Order: sequence, then structure tokens, then C-alpha cells
Amino acid sequence: MSAFIWKMAGALVAGLIGMSMLFWALEKTSLTALADGGNAETARAPFSVYLVLFAGLLLINFSLFFAVVRWSRFLREHPNTSQMPLWLAIIIVVVAASALIAGIAIHAAWLNDQDPVPVTVNEGLILYEVVMGALVLIPLVLVGVRWAPGYKRPISEI
Repeated sequence: MSAFIWKMAGALVAGLIGMSMLFWALEKTSLTALADGGNAETARAPFSVYLVLFAGLLLINFSLFFAVVRWSRFLREHPNTSQMPLWLAIIIVVVAASALIAGIAIHAAWLNDQDPVPVTVNEGLILYEVVMGALVLIPLVLVGVRWAPGYKRPISEI
């Protein structure tokens, strides 16, 4: 397998781990606030949860930046590479984003109906959010590189 595929797979894995950390920390902070009667000012999650949130954001940002740079370099070196149709990428983003928002809204409504609010994070929800988030971000990387000015210019001109 080529080094390019290994690097892109590594960026994907790092992004998925980062999204898992991000969504877990966000869910933990919201559960902590709901368990305290919905008062987010008095309910504070442990500091380690905020560290996980920050580390997840860093992983996502670095992996997305790495993927955009590598994919644009690949397209400059291989200008005849066929790409996903733009309409298909936009449909995937819209459907996945809608499903993500609907899933979060349904989960929030379910949490509000619970008398003792559970304080444990639901791993199934986190998996759902990560998969839908990946289905939003991956086509956005492809579209972003396609619309970026100068991705078709040879490397020697940059």
C-alpha cells in the first residue's frame, strides 16, 4: 500500500478519535449540568473532562488540516484523478448533518424526560455522532480542496 493511503488512513483514525473525545466530553458536561437541575453555572464537570475536550479539538483540527494539505498535494501531482461529483458530496453532507442534528435533538428530549438524569455517557450515542460527523467532514475536505484556489497549480509554482 502506498504511503499516501497510510497517511490519509492515519488522519482518518486521528480525526475519529478526536471526534470521540470531543463528543464524549460534551455529553459528560451536559449530563453533569442536567443532573444538577439544569443549572450549568453551579454544575462543573471535572477538569479532566475539559482536557479531553481540548485534546479532541486539537486532534480533529490537526487531522483535518493534514488531510486537506495531503489531498491537495496529491491532486496537484496527479491532475487527472477523478473525484466525487460535487452534487453527491453536498447530498452526503446535508443528509448526515440533518441526521446528526435530529439524533442530538431526540437524545436531548429523552434526557429531559428522565426523572433521575443518568450521569453515564451513552457509548452508542457517541458512536452515532462520530459516524455522522465523519460523514459530514470527509466530503467537506474533498469539496474544500476542490474549491481552494490554486490546487491545480504545480508544486513548483507555489
